[in-house]
Amino acid sequence: MSFQHRLPFSSTRTLLKSLRVFCVLVAASLLLSACASTKNLPKADDRLTEVAAGNFDYVLMMPGEKLSRINRIYIEAPQVSFNDRWLTDFRGDYTDRDLERITTSYAKLLSKALVDGITEDTEIVVVESAAEADVIFRPLLRDLHIYAPDLSFPGRTKSFIREAGNATLDLTLIQTRDNQVIAQFIDHRETSSNPSSRLERTERATNARYFRRLMERWTHNLTDYLIMTDAASAR
Repeated sequence: MSFQHRLPFSSTRTLLKSLRVFCVLVAASLLLSACASTKNLPKADDRLTEVAAGNFDYVLMMPGEKLSRINRIYIEAPQVSFNDRWLTDFRGDYTDRDLERITTSYAKLLSKALVDGITEDTEIVVVESAAEADVIFRPLLRDLHIYAPDLSFPGRTKSFIREAGNATLDLTLIQTRDNQVIAQFIDHRETSSNPSSRLERTERATNARYFRRLMERWTHNLTDYLIMTDAASAR
């Protein structure tokens, strides 16, 4: 013998109403989260909107626009800033001279990676002044977080790593004829592990090598994007 229990009609209607309210709340929450994530992006121009990002976290362009063919670019000197938590936890270990050395040397690494990668992978010409360029590249290396000490005088303590740290590339493209922002590329990444995944003793040169590879990977992803969107010709 089997028994079936049926909810009263009023209870069923109340349950359905509750489910509808729950679904609306979930949808609203997801929409607000998506809006918040976009809103919190450090946009170079508030009008920028997200487009297909390729291998980047975000690519932003003006609504309805796409990149035109780029022939000549000028790359501004990269700006470098540290991760806030890194500054809180480790600032006391570093002198002002250490911080200046790191920002200067990592800016040079990023500039070299961009120049070398763009000239090797594409037909784009890197020029010496903004007046000669179609587009200005304005690179920012932000949220730089170096795991192991990167001190001028490291002392006797030995440090070992599998990854050297992480950082965010924030690259803005500016059209020179009207000084308008046309695109922004944002990507946060860890440095790659060493091929053997074994711990490696680290020092300043080791940290720089890991971050140089990260910058080269960013540049390769950038040239791939420019070529796939017909903004550049492959070499």
